[in-house]
Amino acid sequence: MKTITKQLSLSAAIALALSVPAFAADTAPSFNVLALDKAPSAADVPSLVIQLGEVQADVVAVLDVERPVGAIDPLQTLADQLGYDYRFVQANVDAQGTAQGQVLLSRIPVQAESGPDQVGRGYLRLADERHVVALYAQASADATALPALLQSSRLGAPAVLLAPGSVAADGFVASGVSGVASNGFGEGRASDLKLRDASGKALKAQLLALPYAQGATPSQPWMDTTLGADERTRLLLGEMTQDEKFQMLRSYFGLGKDGGPLPEGAVGSAGFVPGVARLGIPAQQSADAGVGVTNPGGIRKGDFATAMPSGPSTASSWNPLIAYVGGATMGREAWQQRFNILLGGSVNLQRDPRNGRNFEYAGEDPLLGGVIVGESIRGIQSQHVISTMKHYALNDMETRRNFHSVQIGDQAMHESDLLAFEIAIELGKPGSAMCSYNKINGIYGCEHPYLMNQVLKQEWKFPGFVMSDWGGVHSGSKAALAGLDQQSAGEVFDATTFFDQPLRLAVAGGTVPQARLDDMVSRILRTMFLHGNFDNPPQHQPIDVEAGYAAAQRTVEEGSVLLRNEGNLLPLADSVKRIVIIGGHADKGVIGGGGSSMVGVTAKGTNAVPGVMPTTWPGPVIFHPSSPLEALRAERPDAQITYVDGRNPAAAARAAAQADVALVFATQWSAESVDLPDMQLPDQQDALISAVAKANPKTVVVLETNGPVRTPWLAQVPALLQAWYPGIRGGEGIAALLTGKVNPSGRLPVTWVVDESQLPRPHVPGLGFNPKQPAVDIFDFDIEGANVGYKWAAAKGLVPTFAFGHGLSYSSFAYENLQVSVEGQRVVASVDVRNTGARAGADVAQLYLKLPQGHTTPIRLVGFDKVNLQPGEQRRIRIEAEPKTLADFDPTAREWKIAAGTYQLQLGRNAAEPLQVVDVQLQDTVIR
Repeated sequence: MKTITKQLSLSAAIALALSVPAFAADTAPSFNVLALDKAPSAADVPSLVIQLGEVQADVVAVLDVERPVGAIDPLQTLADQLGYDYRFVQANVDAQGTAQGQVLLSRIPVQAESGPDQVGRGYLRLADERHVVALYAQASADATALPALLQSSRLGAPAVLLAPGSVAADGFVASGVSGVASNGFGEGRASDLKLRDASGKALKAQLLALPYAQGATPSQPWMDTTLGADERTRLLLGEMTQDEKFQMLRSYFGLGKDGGPLPEGAVGSAGFVPGVARLGIPAQQSADAGVGVTNPGGIRKGDFATAMPSGPSTASSWNPLIAYVGGATMGREAWQQRFNILLGGSVNLQRDPRNGRNFEYAGEDPLLGGVIVGESIRGIQSQHVISTMKHYALNDMETRRNFHSVQIGDQAMHESDLLAFEIAIELGKPGSAMCSYNKINGIYGCEHPYLMNQVLKQEWKFPGFVMSDWGGVHSGSKAALAGLDQQSAGEVFDATTFFDQPLRLAVAGGTVPQARLDDMVSRILRTMFLHGNFDNPPQHQPIDVEAGYAAAQRTVEEGSVLLRNEGNLLPLADSVKRIVIIGGHADKGVIGGGGSSMVGVTAKGTNAVPGVMPTTWPGPVIFHPSSPLEALRAERPDAQITYVDGRNPAAAARAAAQADVALVFATQWSAESVDLPDMQLPDQQDALISAVAKANPKTVVVLETNGPVRTPWLAQVPALLQAWYPGIRGGEGIAALLTGKVNPSGRLPVTWVVDESQLPRPHVPGLGFNPKQPAVDIFDFDIEGANVGYKWAAAKGLVPTFAFGHGLSYSSFAYENLQVSVEGQRVVASVDVRNTGARAGADVAQLYLKLPQGHTTPIRLVGFDKVNLQPGEQRRIRIEAEPKTLADFDPTAREWKIAAGTYQLQLGRNAAEPLQVVDVQLQDTVIR
């Protein structure tokens, strides 16, 4: 085989050299597209690797690809071996799972791309150090949404459209290659290319060279939109004075210092960096945060935003589209309120349900969390708003967050929190990373050269800039040399503005090289160019209220989790005519989390229940004005629905005894800067639930909490719905789920432990307000290492109340015929899913890898897919494993490595109950 491969490679190289057109040797720079007439077979890949390595096309396109559901695409293997980016743009898929679409392989780095909302089409923004190209793939016949995608994403770049058949777009001209049109280039030149398959037969291919247009140079050449962000940054940096460079390295508190006036030019929010008018550099306006655009104290008169459901609600959807649309909603509303940076993208893992900030995050698993947050980031940035990724890294508890140190080994860190960040970067490509308050192994996050310089910027090749959290900077030169690029509001939150005079002195004295200063500025400018801050600046406009409501409600509906439903008490039957709703201020609204992310001003007003303590930072405790009582009355006008506040358990029990069904709403408030003292529902709500359940055996509990809580009353309660913090359409979404208008499809993104005894750290002193014991400043995460959540439970043989991935439906689903294909780092599973119930619904197929006996980590989530099915419908689905979840991180070699051995793949609805299993053999493989 080796001899044959060498002979084929030599003959292919000779044929290729003879067939390359003369214009390929021209010195004029061009964008080169290689179009293959048909997809190669797996046997063709070794030969094509050598041949395409010689051609060095910028993009390889196959416009008509049929991908069997369980097969590994040979083009993906080809991309892996060439080091190209691979994208499959799916047009449609049949019931057997065979997908039709286009495949794009890109040698040029992908800087941005469209999200899962673009069904049948795709957008890639490609750029080398000088040029930029907007590449569009129209794989389906329906091109109605293509003009909007072009308008929203192109930003003046030269563009290429790949569209077989008659699909075209205004201003695009056909080329000499079938299915390829362009705009903004010089006249293209096409030639046939003689590639060879494994047997030596010709593979029809065409090479198209599109010369970059040579237009007139503007007076400010960095404003030329046909240039890439790197080149524009180089041109602009050369014109900046030292003072102008330093101006970019610190933001001001956008709300003013000590209640004083806003900084000149600030619109009023978390951060503000003045622009440089003479050079056309726009100001940086930063808004909090991860569940919507904040307006602290209503400082911006007339501005309001959509209060989105909390991070665990989005993660519970297990639906990347939900995360993307939610991110796009927040990004759009930020842009319409004059912001070009949104401080979202919260990736920290839930290691402890008592963490006060869990409501901003996306659960305990690095794959699920990385995908969900990555899609949210991509959605935000689709609106030309830079998104952060935070809090880097391991800011997994809030108690003494400015002082405590997290202790954890390098391998465990990479296989848990850092893997979530890495996946979020690969998928979402955030423009900025925000370093964390806490120390990691004794070093502050914003002074951590290993995390910022080595891992983030060198190994992960992160091209964006690192900003500090507000109050996270402790030095000037030390932080700058460690990789921090911008200090946030140091004049208010830090001991001094370290990135002003202290850093100026360090640069003047040579402690910090001028090259490092220029790199800091370049990273900021490049990010602003890339995300349209120069070319599509924000405009103050009214937000689309109804679009925001729709995105929020769909998140509630897909992200609420039906945890228990004994006797099919839910959905509420038509025969249920007397309903009592008890507690949780459900007559007024739904609770939200506290701190900087709180969206306090919405289209429906502000706090529906003012005065709940605490009313000062990190409060006030907020209830968004979306009443479950009123929403349920709207859904069930035929029923008598009353409300009891629940303050008196005996009175609540009497009311429950007179009802057909009792609905108890229980709430738990949590907030930034403080952790919860325990897992118990506050304010005697456990006693209330027990009293109501004793009075009425048909009791439903709806939880609005930060995360898992103790459920001592669970055996008495037949139905339990976890609604998290459901945002501005929480009442409507909960009512739709309770009545069956919507079929629940949420699945837990966290393990619901019985109580604190099942946690790696059952007792942590100093949690909560006014703790009885002083806090400690060490969090030993080496106890669990990478075994967070369900992995900890599996390693210790614990049985939680509800497993990671658990969730019920009003329908039922069956799985059959699990099959797996393996090739190198690629593992693809396929399985038949059938809706065996009487209602349309969705299930989440979860693929887990059970590692060999003796491995430190017993099990890992490696892939998932959410599938919607009509009653009786069957569909074969494809789940591709994330390669890094199959591997271990080698801290010495700095590589992810799959160890050879026998592994078990488990297909299930949660981490604890496999439905189908297959043994697979994996070979020693280094992840590319």
